[in-house]
Amino acid sequence: GAAEPKACIQKPALDMRLHWAVAGAVFLVDAVLVALTIVFDKLRHVDPPIGGIDTSAPIGWIGVCGAVFAFGSYGILMKTPSVQEANCDCMVFQCYYSIATAALSLLIWAVAGSEEGLTFTTGSLCLGVLLAVLWTVSQVLAFTAVQAVGYAVAPAIWIGVTICTSFAWGVVAFGSPVRHPIGAAISLVLMIAGVVLAALSSIISDRARSRTSVAREDALLPKGDRRSGSTAFGVMCACALGLGNGSIMVPMTLFQQGWPLLGIEPYSGRALAPLAFLPSLAGGIAIVQPVLFALYWGPAMRRGSWPQFHFAAAAVPGFLTGTYWCMGNFCAMFATVYLGQTVGFPSTQVCLVVSGLWGILYFREIEGAAAIA
Repeated sequence: GAAEPKACIQKPALDMRLHWAVAGAVFLVDAVLVALTIVFDKLRHVDPPIGGIDTSAPIGWIGVCGAVFAFGSYGILMKTPSVQEANCDCMVFQCYYSIATAALSLLIWAVAGSEEGLTFTTGSLCLGVLLAVLWTVSQVLAFTAVQAVGYAVAPAIWIGVTICTSFAWGVVAFGSPVRHPIGAAISLVLMIAGVVLAALSSIISDRARSRTSVAREDALLPKGDRRSGSTAFGVMCACALGLGNGSIMVPMTLFQQGWPLLGIEPYSGRALAPLAFLPSLAGGIAIVQPVLFALYWGPAMRRGSWPQFHFAAAAVPGFLTGTYWCMGNFCAMFATVYLGQTVGFPSTQVCLVVSGLWGILYFREIEGAAAIA
């Protein structure tokens, strides 16, 4: 029969007091960035462009900066030792993650976007469900990819694919103007090259590790627990994630601009579209998460194998991961509304620098000068 759903794990050695201090610091920085975005919009509001981009609007670039840090840091608790030692399944971790994301989305809306009342229609809920499907599947792939190839390499791969995908959506589907086609083409080629090099760095690092004492320790582990044995699968998960992640702002853009095919009218409220869309996002997650969980675990449960939720080990890391991502997504929505799919959301993916630094300097995943270079 089919194997039961499970996650690949590593056995990192982290100072837990430092680890939770770092987690708290990331939460505070994310919260400050979200508050700054909200306050700046209230004090110096600029109407979003209709069917175009406005690179002169500071709020768009503030959103980019907030998303860069939040997206670059959101996955650090996926590598919490308690989560890895419990061999927490990716979909179980996603349950905690989804609960926090939906709850915080509603809280942000209540604080900053509820003055006009609830903007919640059948059309907006459909778009929320679409976004939730893309997001939930993407984040399950993210958990698996991070466990397989690490927090330095996996985001570098999926971010490169994300930028190319988001750019394609902006040009092909939404008609966003490209002022410098040759420069854009060169940038995309460089992004693809970066994805390839990121994958190679994991292979080079594994080879370097095999010449150190770490390799001797890995020899004591079952073959399936070695990170190098799952490199190809991790790379595939990261590439698939990039396709979903690059499409994740499409539902919110359709909410703002309308979608005649489904009879969805363009959003016309006074509150910004990113704020007005948050209840629909939360509703979409509440619908999609149980369905995907049942599809994922259903076959195993019918055979009598039930998921272990590892509440003590995984709940807090999962909840915090959800809050991190939610705050990054909030900032990214502002970036997309003002700067578009071709500039705004791709710009937020500079977060690969932040995630790479976490992986190299904090988790020490990449070994050897050649792999880091």
